[in-house]
Amino acid sequence: MSENNVYCIIKELILRDKIKQSVIMVNSISEILEYDNKEEAEEMAKIFTANSDSGWNYYVREIGFK
Repeated sequence: MSENNVYCIIKELILRDKIKQSVIMVNSISEILEYDNKEEAEEMAKIFTANSDSGWNYYVREIGFK
């Protein structure tokens, strides 16, 4: 049985006091938005960053095995 890595997208916010806060992106039913493919997750993070009106950054983090 082969284990596959699972990835999520993290939204990085900069608060008024310059402190960074990280938020895990969730799907429409408030479950962690998971990706089996790292490249797909990275592409979505790049799209989210490019479309952020507030200048937030998004990055990928490995969250375990499936």
